[in-house]
Amino acid sequence: MPNLKNYPRTNFYSTKRVTIRTNHYFGSYYYIHNANNKIKGYVWHGFLIKGTYYKGGFYRYPTFNVLLSNQPYRRGGMSRIGEWDASGVYASSNRIHGTVNQNELKPFATTPALNDQKQALTYLKQNWSYLPEMLNYGQHNGARIVMRKVYYGTNQWLKVPMIDILNGPAISGNWEEINPFAAVLDLSKLPNGAKPIANYDVSQVTVLPLGSRAFDFPDPSAQVTNYNSGPITRIYGNNLGPNHNLSLVDLNRWLHYVPTNDIFKLSNTQPTLKDGIWYFAPSFESGVGSGTHLQQMLNQINPTQSPYYRTMTGEGFIQAHYENGHWHEQFELSTNLPAFNKGNGITLTISKMITKSSGSSSYTTADNANAKIVKHFDSNDADVSDYFFKPANYYETFLNND
Repeated sequence: MPNLKNYPRTNFYSTKRVTIRTNHYFGSYYYIHNANNKIKGYVWHGFLIKGTYYKGGFYRYPTFNVLLSNQPYRRGGMSRIGEWDASGVYASSNRIHGTVNQNELKPFATTPALNDQKQALTYLKQNWSYLPEMLNYGQHNGARIVMRKVYYGTNQWLKVPMIDILNGPAISGNWEEINPFAAVLDLSKLPNGAKPIANYDVSQVTVLPLGSRAFDFPDPSAQVTNYNSGPITRIYGNNLGPNHNLSLVDLNRWLHYVPTNDIFKLSNTQPTLKDGIWYFAPSFESGVGSGTHLQQMLNQINPTQSPYYRTMTGEGFIQAHYENGHWHEQFELSTNLPAFNKGNGITLTISKMITKSSGSSSYTTADNANAKIVKHFDSNDADVSDYFFKPANYYETFLNND
């Protein structure tokens, strides 16, 4: 019987299986041999797993739904002798954000070419310090590609290749699903090891995807996304996607695609005066509260230069007007309120700011129940940035036309 510990990267083939039964023992054995038939013999079935080893340190385990791994699977613990640790490979994906479009997702729901799988896993073997946190989560000691269910309706799903990483030592079996394969493959194909072409320090700048669109796949029509407020801390590459209008970015620790023309940078230390209106964004700096940051910005605004300011987020902005010595919030422009979400498009709506009371205090909030449509874009990756910088009087028609 060959000692399998001496052949960790050898593919064996089985020609028959036999069962040994005595008064005190019952066991199944396979007769195995390697490709040139020089290594052969009977091996207990619990020492074997169906799979393939590929040159370069890659393993495939079809019975465990693993397309490729740069770490071999381990046997189960003492309570599961003879088993192999599947480590959640049959779970549904929880890393696809937003609503799936079945037809548009199909191109990303096929088995990738073996060379592409190898390229992505080889890339993730390297110690790239500038990758999004979720690609370097924990103690990263391996990566694999697993086909996981992504639901687009009740009991309706597609299987999509996803990337897992191994946190901790190989014997831990602590695999964590982190990202769709398609984005990691695109990252691995960028020049210079995907070294960022732009880096942003959140203590100095806030970089937002206006319209708050961020995609897990290089085709925006594959998803209707949820809001994602950012910030963008790195840009890895541009001119991606079917229309060559997407950027691959580190967005709030995640690898995402965003429309390139909607990437907007604002100073995080002082307000920006643009076309007669003050702009500033929320601070993402650790330890800086929203109230403190707001006051710091307002202390620097000169209302004689402009009596308007807009507090920006990826979803939209709130405009305030200075009159009678005070700032008064006027309206909120927002993206895709649920009542106006039309399929794969983008809808901008405007809502007056109204005052409400709670006990002895009062506060202002958007009157979303009476929101009005400013513009609907049929494309999910449409350039919406122009509407974030329209002059103040542009929106007066919407506000006054009741």
